[in-house]
Amino acid sequence: MGTTKNQSELNLEIEAFIKHKDATNQGYSDKDKEFINQYIGAGGESASGKTGEGILYEFYTPSYIVELMWELAVHFGFKAGGHVLEPACGTGRFFAHSPTGSKLTGFETNPTSARIADILYPDAEIHNLYFENAFMEPPRYVSRIRQGLTWLKDYPFDLIIGNPPYGKYKNFYSSYFGWPKVILNEMFFMYYGLKMLKKGGLLVYIIPDRFMRNGASYSQMKKEMGWLCKLLDAYHLPPVFSKTSVATDIVVLQRT
Repeated sequence: MGTTKNQSELNLEIEAFIKHKDATNQGYSDKDKEFINQYIGAGGESASGKTGEGILYEFYTPSYIVELMWELAVHFGFKAGGHVLEPACGTGRFFAHSPTGSKLTGFETNPTSARIADILYPDAEIHNLYFENAFMEPPRYVSRIRQGLTWLKDYPFDLIIGNPPYGKYKNFYSSYFGWPKVILNEMFFMYYGLKMLKKGGLLVYIIPDRFMRNGASYSQMKKEMGWLCKLLDAYHLPPVFSKTSVATDIVVLQRT
């Protein structure tokens, strides 16, 4: 289980390891969990032969940023035992720093990442689905929910926290969400994340800095979000993700 390989090779080794463990119905030791926790997304890995959505979206958040975001959540009122939703949870890095007793729910499209989160955080409710599926009728997810907002049992949430995917909003489910018009992935995760919160609940995201500094392009969506929340705090960061130079902001929004 050495780590002298490059990350792409290590990811493949971890994927094979999990398939073998699950196929033979073996449990995971602490050493096994330490090994699989080295898995990261395919973000920026196109040169290594990776394909699919992951090369655009799977940039996992550094631990020091995760810790800072949790400090902000607690500072602005989140309390241990609250209900937490991470709509793009990866392997569960945000869960690792959640206060003891918090009830955790996550969505993740990458099946390996979702399985790792399930292994590392067995008390969390992990859905290997798009975040959009939370607003659609299960089990087929071919129509929007007509009564109510979501089927998630812990809705409404006290905290939405995480690192949503960035870039143009277009996937298998995007046609179901015509209004308000969503231009970018982070917009979808912000707007619909806010709708998942109880009154006074918090949304703490790390997002591209274009949202805070761009006016006209995002004015309609900002107006729609303005009906749902107020901005409590924001921090501009230098590039923090490996294999991308995207500058980011941490934003703290509160549902009104």
